[in-house]
Amino acid sequence: MAKTTTRRQFLIGTASAAGAALLGRAPAALGQQVRELQVWHTEVEPQTVKTIQDTSIAEFERKFPGFKVKQQALGWGDLNTKLLAALAAGSPPDLTHLNPFMTASLWKKGLLRPMDELIRALGEKDIHEATLKLQLFDGKYYGVTHAMGATYIAERRDLREQKGLKPPETHADFLKLTAALTDDGKRYGLQMPGEKLYIGFVHPAEWLASNGGSWVDAKTWRPQLNGRAMVSTLEYLQKLNKYMPAGWSGQKYLDTLAALSTGKVAMVYLSGARTIGYIERYAPEGMRDPEHFQPMFKPRGPSGPKGISALDGENWAVFTQSKYPNEAFEFLRMFYKREHYLKYCHTVPIHLTPIFKSMLNDPEYLAHPRIQKWRTWHDFMVTGLSQGRFLPIGFSRPDDNLLPFLAELDGSGIVADLIVEVMVGEKNPKAEADRAQKRAEELLAQLGFKRWS
Repeated sequence: MAKTTTRRQFLIGTASAAGAALLGRAPAALGQQVRELQVWHTEVEPQTVKTIQDTSIAEFERKFPGFKVKQQALGWGDLNTKLLAALAAGSPPDLTHLNPFMTASLWKKGLLRPMDELIRALGEKDIHEATLKLQLFDGKYYGVTHAMGATYIAERRDLREQKGLKPPETHADFLKLTAALTDDGKRYGLQMPGEKLYIGFVHPAEWLASNGGSWVDAKTWRPQLNGRAMVSTLEYLQKLNKYMPAGWSGQKYLDTLAALSTGKVAMVYLSGARTIGYIERYAPEGMRDPEHFQPMFKPRGPSGPKGISALDGENWAVFTQSKYPNEAFEFLRMFYKREHYLKYCHTVPIHLTPIFKSMLNDPEYLAHPRIQKWRTWHDFMVTGLSQGRFLPIGFSRPDDNLLPFLAELDGSGIVADLIVEVMVGEKNPKAEADRAQKRAEELLAQLGFKRWS
């Protein structure tokens, strides 16, 4: 189990007024070596990095002159690889983003520090329910989400309406729409991202959740990759594949956003508010508006009650091995200060939706020009939250936050191979699902998580 920080230790570390004295810090001007607080995160937009530097970091360094904060903005894939190497070497960052599907595995290994005092200081009741308890283990909080962003389908609304079609509710509806918007090679109805993280983990979790399935049996943890929900989904995906451009599996998420903006495809399967930036940059003049581009909820499968998609929102985490854990918590208190946090969320409006319920309809937050122009996208996000249409990335059901092997399942590539073989290789869905099931059972047995006989 993780070595915990006691309340006294925490208060010593986070009481900003007395912190410097209690920790025995002396200003760099007195000749002490400057200590470096390592902060890793996944928001790579230049304006976001600059805003963190100009707000939270600047205030932290003013209050703790013996410290310098070094932030590193890393993409998802880079973060996971680099983080695991740093942990293996015993030198992780002091503070980092984690994806919720990674957190249970690290907590199980005793690598995370609880942050209950911080959560209470931020306003436990004000943090949105969609994120509050994702890192709640053994009655303690081990993480706090930095911001919320939903993923959904982005569509050319004008093209759909010209066909007289409504937004699809089911897989069958979506197949009809995708076929109707495909125009003999001039324009394809849909494009998905080809990266294995998305096609082989993020989307399969959504498909399972939207079709009444799950990664594993709740009691035995036996994988369910050849269950009815997954097999019927694979059959649907194989049909969907013919309305997507050849070679899509070799293209990246951002390529799909460019394809939507320039009219090469009518819909993209992985979108978020970041898509707005591509539309405003690449779409033809006169079309860079919500009348032409809209988000759309993902459809449900034949056994699912509603379409589910991913809630993008990594959580901050502090490791038991962190060199300056108390200072890391103090940094977070500054990060979430209202004046800093609003500026942070405004660096990529709507994509970085605040985690605090009181801020979702805060006039100051909504006053940002991009939110005003694209208000329907913000409202869509709020509607999805209220309807329970989002699950954290990689989750097939809410309780998946307790599964300690999702990161390993993602890393194994088992599901990615399954999807690609069925969609691109056009192989038999049931046979490939049986093959993936066998591999997944072997993986969980090797990891020591086999509970079935």
